[in-house]
Amino acid sequence: MSRRRSLHLPCVVAFCCATLAAPVTRADTPDDTSRTFDRYSWVTTHNAFTSNGAFPNQDQTIDQQLAHGVRAFMLDLHAYGDRVALCHNTCTRTPALFADLINHTLLPFLQREPDAVISLHLEDFTTASALTAELDMAPGLAGATFDPEAWHTPGWPTYRAIVESGQRILTFTLNDANSGAIATKAGPVHLMRSDAFTVENYWSLGLPVVEHDYSCVSRWEDIPLDTRDVDGKPGWPRLFTMNHFHDASTPVTRWHVPVDNAFDRLHSRYLEHCEPAAKRKPNFVAVDFHQDGDTAKFVEWLNAAED
Repeated sequence: MSRRRSLHLPCVVAFCCATLAAPVTRADTPDDTSRTFDRYSWVTTHNAFTSNGAFPNQDQTIDQQLAHGVRAFMLDLHAYGDRVALCHNTCTRTPALFADLINHTLLPFLQREPDAVISLHLEDFTTASALTAELDMAPGLAGATFDPEAWHTPGWPTYRAIVESGQRILTFTLNDANSGAIATKAGPVHLMRSDAFTVENYWSLGLPVVEHDYSCVSRWEDIPLDTRDVDGKPGWPRLFTMNHFHDASTPVTRWHVPVDNAFDRLHSRYLEHCEPAAKRKPNFVAVDFHQDGDTAKFVEWLNAAED
């Protein structure tokens, strides 16, 4: 069912009031690092790697996204010869390689920004052997990924504790076969199962421009959005990924993105649909063309609002 929403004044007022009532925790590196990780929200880029593609979902490279405060990235992994590349559906032109992204973008960024934490959401279509071989080419990743089994806290550790541990890359994967501790030559790289550590709404708003399905139903039929705890980690709330984008990238979609990413649209969808369904605020707000519209402002509002 298609739905359109006009600007709601109460949404704007709510944003202003929340901003005035409490110090705003920024959309990138937070000022208050004492909260547990499940109490933060992050701008998340859908198909973060596609800025140079024929039908991009982002205008900026991942380097540029990091510079603009993005801290969570959705990446598709596909086999490309004997390597693992970042491609959407198929690799139709010379793609970026996963190890190169790690070695030349992600790890250098973390070295420059010692208080930053980033999250990767992988849609991985590779084999275990191919992924392991690719990760062998990024030895600096071992020791930098978040290992949930190393934490015996009653809930998620605090942001500060994660920074101090050095485990500053949280990696979630939709490929159960390529999850857990991946044994690379430099040491284990930890990938958490998305369907064990997160809940996620169905990813499509519908056909570009003409449909706006703001309902918030689970991506997984057997995992309701209000499922509370991480599998095997009682007291650890599942992190919530709120997908908010259309099912195709076209020039018309690109033109319409500022409407999709408007604060009013994000705010009303969250309050009217996603919060009632998930009974929590989103930790990852995933959008196309993140710099268009108000995604960062919405995430700042989430971080400033009470849990």
